[in-house]
Amino acid sequence: MTSTIRVARLGQADVDAAAGILYDAFGSVYRRRGHAPPFPTRDSAAWLCRAYLDLDPEGCALAWSASEAVGVGFAHVRGAATSIGPLAARPGASPGVARAKLASGSTSLRLFQDSFNPDSFGLYTRLGYTVADVAPYLLAEQLVPAGMAVPPGIRPLSGSDLADLERYDRTRTGADRRADLALLASTGAGFIAEGPSPGAVAGYLFFRTLPARVVVGPGVAESQEVMADLVDAVAAALPGRAAVIRASAAAPLVLQRSFARGFRVDHLGNLMVLGSYHPPPTQLYALFPESL
Repeated sequence: MTSTIRVARLGQADVDAAAGILYDAFGSVYRRRGHAPPFPTRDSAAWLCRAYLDLDPEGCALAWSASEAVGVGFAHVRGAATSIGPLAARPGASPGVARAKLASGSTSLRLFQDSFNPDSFGLYTRLGYTVADVAPYLLAEQLVPAGMAVPPGIRPLSGSDLADLERYDRTRTGADRRADLALLASTGAGFIAEGPSPGAVAGYLFFRTLPARVVVGPGVAESQEVMADLVDAVAAALPGRAAVIRASAAAPLVLQRSFARGFRVDHLGNLMVLGSYHPPPTQLYALFPESL
């Protein structure tokens, strides 16, 4: 007999249980298919849970079967758009766990699905999600700059750019990402491509320098050429550093430029959407929060 799945808000007291589910679930799927899991330790999974509790406390959920925690999921509501992830069910848990965690009233839902995981692809497809983009996960052991200078028309982001950048981002993505962009600006750095008139924005790209690697993204730009120059700017600023990008197959020029800067494809993912979705001209996806 299948137990009823109950979904409740995740709290600080639930972090260890949630981290254990993330660690076990992703470790099982990734290692079975020959990939390094995104959570190498339970501590790394616990860090993510705590970070999302700070950023999106109302979107953090734990699924229960009787008295056992069997699933965890995170939703990031940004106006009419909601990005979801990561989602995980304890290995061997009922398939109803994932369905319960995916319930939402948003008009546009977005999530990333690892293409090497046919089970999750089938689940999301049955729930009505469709593939909007192929999103390669790129790794660079060392960034290889094209030259020592930042490309013309590109300059470092400053605090005074944030209001213009927020307006630009909303017009191109349709999502209200002000809190995320402010967090990225306060905890990382970035570059901006200036438009043809004063205060105009032609694109931007954030990056966060962590001990192990540089996390590049998110970014939005008016063209692939602008985004490629922004990638060049990051490589010029941080030569020799390890880095990661979640890219878009819809922007082949940006992929080619990323390969020239030292990146390679680690694995492919799919951006899957339910409801309306209008992508910007060119983008690099965020790794935190997921599918931002």
